[in-house]
Amino acid sequence: MTIMKFLILMHVIGTVLGAGAATFAEIFYTRFNSDNIITDDERRTLATIYTIMRLGLFLLVISGFGFLLYFRLTEHVEIFSSAPFWAKMTIVAVLVINSLLLQAHWMPFLIGTAVSLTSWYAALTLGVLGKLTTPYFVILAYYAIAVVLVALGLKWIRSRLHGPAKV
Repeated sequence: MTIMKFLILMHVIGTVLGAGAATFAEIFYTRFNSDNIITDDERRTLATIYTIMRLGLFLLVISGFGFLLYFRLTEHVEIFSSAPFWAKMTIVAVLVINSLLLQAHWMPFLIGTAVSLTSWYAALTLGVLGKLTTPYFVILAYYAIAVVLVALGLKWIRSRLHGPAKV
C-alpha cells in the first residue's frame, strides 16, 4: 500500500467515524433527553459516541497533516492554491476549536452541536466533491448559512420532542 493510499484510507475512516458519530450523537441525545433527564447509562452511551467522534477527528487531522507533508515533499503544491482545500482546512480547524470549547463547556451546547454536525458533513461534502471552482468565501458563506439552519432545525426538533421540564 502506498503512502497516499494509506493517507486516503485514514482520512476516509476518520471522516466516516466523525460524521457517523456526530449524527448518532444528535439522534441519541435528542432521544435520551426527551424527558429532560439523561441517566447514567445514557450518559455512558453518549460518552462512547463522543469518543468515536474524537477518534475520527484525530484520524482526520493526522491524515490531513500527512497530506500536507506529502504534497509539499512531492512538490504537488497546486493544492495549496485551491479554495475548496482552504475551506476544508478552515472547517476542520473549526471542528477542532469547537470540540475543545464544548469539552471546556465554553460553547452553548445547541450551537456547538450544530457546528459539529454541520462541519462534519461540510468536510465530507467538500472531500467527495473534490475539485470545485467555487471561491473560498462563497464556500464559507454556504457553510455559515448551513450552521444557522442546522441550529434552528435542532432547536425545533428538540422543542417538539422534549417533554415538559421535571420539577
